[in-house]
Amino acid sequence: MQLCPKHYWNRRGFTLAEVLVAIAVVALFGLAAFATNERLLVALKTQKETTAATMMLQERMEAFRSLTYSNVASSQASASPSPPTTAADIVANATTSEAPLGNLTETVTVSGYLSTSGGSGYPSDGSTPNQWVRNSTYPTGKLVTANANLATSYDLLQVDIKVSWTSAGARTRNRELAAIVGKGNIGIGP
Repeated sequence: MQLCPKHYWNRRGFTLAEVLVAIAVVALFGLAAFATNERLLVALKTQKETTAATMMLQERMEAFRSLTYSNVASSQASASPSPPTTAADIVANATTSEAPLGNLTETVTVSGYLSTSGGSGYPSDGSTPNQWVRNSTYPTGKLVTANANLATSYDLLQVDIKVSWTSAGARTRNRELAAIVGKGNIGIGP
């Protein structure tokens, strides 16, 4: 069977222009899928870090809640910081949840909330708090400011914990948690 010249051109296949357009569409689709996958992986890593930071803050706060009132106000480390019996011990010990955060900076501040002398200190009267910073330079924490009279001068203490880390894309991320501790705090300490 012989084809006439009119039908010969219809059975030949795709033109070069059609093939190039098809390759461009496939390449564009592949790049879009790759970019979407990359963004999803970054979002997944960010969510993992946020969850780790939240868990770290909760671990820290539970450790503070387990202390007696005077030990929450203490800026001095105990002779054996494990298990923690003072605020300084809590800062000195890393949490089990912080590993995904990499290079982090943690700031723990214990300040007076209300003065026992009837002053109006909401949330703090501006007196010196106990404050620690823990980071790669100070892996067991560094006492930045200290007040030895927090337990005797205040009926309530405010514990503020802030965690900062560098996330994907060199973005600085922060998470904070605060709690109020009263003299009736039931802890495990003496």
